[in-house]
Amino acid sequence: MNNRRNTAKPLVLGSLILAGPALADVNSDGGSLETVVVTASKREELIKDVPMSVTALSGGDLQRLQETQFTDFATQVPGLSLQALNPAETRLVLRGMNVGSSGATVATVVDDVPFSMSGAQANGAFFGADVDTFDLNRVEVLKGPQGTLYGATAEGGIIKYVTNAPDPTKFDAAAVVGGSKVDDGQTEGVIKGMINLPFWDNKAALRLTGMKEGIPGYIDSPAYGTSDINHGTKYSLRGSLLVRPVDDLVARVTVFDQQIDMRNTNQVDVVGAAADPANPPANQFQRVDGYATNASWPGGQTVHMRYYALNVQYDMHFATLTDNTSYGTINNFLYDNLSDTNLIPGVTYGQYLGGAVYGKPIIVDEAQTQYVHKLNQELRLTSNPGTKLFGHDFDWLVGAFFTRETTILSQPVEARDLSTLETLQPALGGANIPADYKEKAGFVDLTYHFNQAFDISAGVRYSHTDQDSQVQLQCCVLYGPSQVFPYEYTSEHSTTWQVAPRWHIDENNLLYARYSTGYRPGGPNLPTPTLPNPPSFRPDSTRNYELGFKSDLLDHRLSFDIAVYDIDWTNVQIVSEVDTPAGPVGINGNSGSARNYGVEWDVSWQPVPGLRLQALGSWINAKITTDAPGLGALSGDKLPYVPDVTATVNADYTWHLVRNYSMFAGTSWSYVGTRYTDFTTSSAVEGHAKLPSYDSLKVYVGFDNGHVNAELYGTNLTNSLGILTYANNGGVNQTGLATFITPRTVGVEIGVKF
Repeated sequence: MNNRRNTAKPLVLGSLILAGPALADVNSDGGSLETVVVTASKREELIKDVPMSVTALSGGDLQRLQETQFTDFATQVPGLSLQALNPAETRLVLRGMNVGSSGATVATVVDDVPFSMSGAQANGAFFGADVDTFDLNRVEVLKGPQGTLYGATAEGGIIKYVTNAPDPTKFDAAAVVGGSKVDDGQTEGVIKGMINLPFWDNKAALRLTGMKEGIPGYIDSPAYGTSDINHGTKYSLRGSLLVRPVDDLVARVTVFDQQIDMRNTNQVDVVGAAADPANPPANQFQRVDGYATNASWPGGQTVHMRYYALNVQYDMHFATLTDNTSYGTINNFLYDNLSDTNLIPGVTYGQYLGGAVYGKPIIVDEAQTQYVHKLNQELRLTSNPGTKLFGHDFDWLVGAFFTRETTILSQPVEARDLSTLETLQPALGGANIPADYKEKAGFVDLTYHFNQAFDISAGVRYSHTDQDSQVQLQCCVLYGPSQVFPYEYTSEHSTTWQVAPRWHIDENNLLYARYSTGYRPGGPNLPTPTLPNPPSFRPDSTRNYELGFKSDLLDHRLSFDIAVYDIDWTNVQIVSEVDTPAGPVGINGNSGSARNYGVEWDVSWQPVPGLRLQALGSWINAKITTDAPGLGALSGDKLPYVPDVTATVNADYTWHLVRNYSMFAGTSWSYVGTRYTDFTTSSAVEGHAKLPSYDSLKVYVGFDNGHVNAELYGTNLTNSLGILTYANNGGVNQTGLATFITPRTVGVEIGVKF
């Protein structure tokens, strides 16, 4: 029997030989399905041997399906759901881990760079590194708590981008041009390029990747007589230098820069239930005037992400030493119109402040800014293949990690004259919230192979976090005179661990179990004039029980991966309200507990050479298990924005056309079941509204000869009105707001490889 562990030495060296296949990719000879090597456990391993639920999406499949961002590829990941407001503002939810809190439960990682907000002070729940997928090797999605190896915010799992490393052995280049058209909207173009330049006698290489695209608008503004106001632009640049001066040493430096500019939000006016939230009409999700908004002040968003990373790996022959150093910045500018948001049912902030303070119709707008600076340092030592303990294979990994995250959340609010748009006095005011988050951690991961068929892995991580934050209030109407509060401090520690027995029933069938724990840091709350000494909020934690089975059958033409899980979530972090003599004040808190259990599946079949069929999806039952009055939830209530069922069916066929040309065609149909909106304790908001299910359809066709390729594609061909997020109020004239999936879009891309 062959040893089924397919580990390698340095990850960077291994990535040079990866061609980027996905779990269900077809071999070039059309013979069988092929697996992919992943780095989920921070060592290279065949995905079919990993004792946890992992989805790997290859760069080739992402390109063919035109999946460039979270909202595109979410349907290809069992257990992943979204609450998406805009292309640059998305809450990620894995296995139902969501109650609407400020801190993220899903971490995003680029190669080995943690690139998401660990603390909750800057509202990190709606930010994840939504990296463009051009020239990626793959995207890995690890489901369930990953705190042992990845630390804070990986309570629900992680999304990990794996870029293509520079290749010192050959020159490579590619260029892509194309464009897309949205129904009753704009046509925009895209250009992408990549070049790989080897030098120094195959000891070094430089890889440069870039793209720029227009984001077509399709939402109109009848109030201003303008069309397609939600258009935008996006660019992404990545440069990576790899140097291998000797066989045992590899160093890689990467610089990344990406920016998304949205001229308006993707929200449109719907009927809503603003005037009477307790009795919503049956047609509350219906659009008022198609894809349109009558807002008196435009919204918009700019997200600028940068990181600089150094990865050094040294093969010490008994183990490989890896040093990862990175520094990243996130600048998120959000312009929001609060004029039509209800203070109480039937009365908006604009109406109340205009009458009570200014004596005229006004616009209330907020220009929120998030500044995040994140320094990461990780040092780890990983055993090389062949290490023995008591005569049996023994894999070990030990490491230390440090991160410092400095944030500033700025929330100035202005009042403007509705007719002249001039800023009015007295100023409404606002707040600046500087905060600092530090985390130190040590971790160990061990795998002992009792024989070639059975092994057990176990890991533990100890983390210590220190946080401080301050509130700086600005004069005048909302908070009174300008005021600076003293810094608030918290310090805490946590231990997460996992154990996973794994049994290779035979060469093609794996049965595993996994128990893992996760946590999300607590932190200081933000004082206000009416609540100057708020209590801090505590960490929440999860316990995950998982059982999975992975199999390759029919000479590797049929594969399936199925996992069942049960998650206990305690001390759940929430956004709640505290009653004070001057009225309710919103703070972060802890309330109640939840339980999420479900099943995920992924089945791929190649009935004939060139034809690939795939069915994947999940069923989730995610509920509050004890009353959470601070959240406005009762035991038995389902968690927000978690579909009960998701399902996707893919079909892809490639065949020889003529000479060295091949044709390909495919389709992807996806279904998202019913979900519920956020909980609330406010009388002005309809909490826990049940959203309807929806489905969507993609189709593509093209040709490829290895040097030139072209593709014609269509997304959401049925023009489905799938709701991504909903609020019962916030629209003009006591209407609501909703974000829908992008309407029917058709496009074309032409690529050249050199």
